[in-house]
Amino acid sequence: MEKERREVASLTKIMTFYTALQLVDKYEIEIKTEFVTVCDEVSAVTGTTANLLTGDKLTVEQLFYGLMLPSGNDAAHCLAKFFGEILVGVKAPPSKLEEKSTCDSDLEVDGGSEKTGT
Repeated sequence: MEKERREVASLTKIMTFYTALQLVDKYEIEIKTEFVTVCDEVSAVTGTTANLLTGDKLTVEQLFYGLMLPSGNDAAHCLAKFFGEILVGVKAPPSKLEEKSTCDSDLEVDGGSEKTGT
């Protein structure tokens, strides 16, 4: 039987959600009150999106909904940047931050699609 290569976009989003939930627990992040600001890079993400716009201020919980319900590549990108900056030490954990932005690093994140960004 011949194996067919398939894109892993939805699986990548599920793992992004799972990983983010683990980090929420680790850093005691309040998902209903922790806000993240959407930057140009995130709002320009293509494929299936949650239609995030530059300057939108969303809670982590709202980004979770944007990630899982419409399978939003932009929400995945925003969450990955937010948590990635904490993990690599670009930003302190949210309990120690005044203002959070997701566009001040050189992290490379992707929605999991090779061709269309879906």
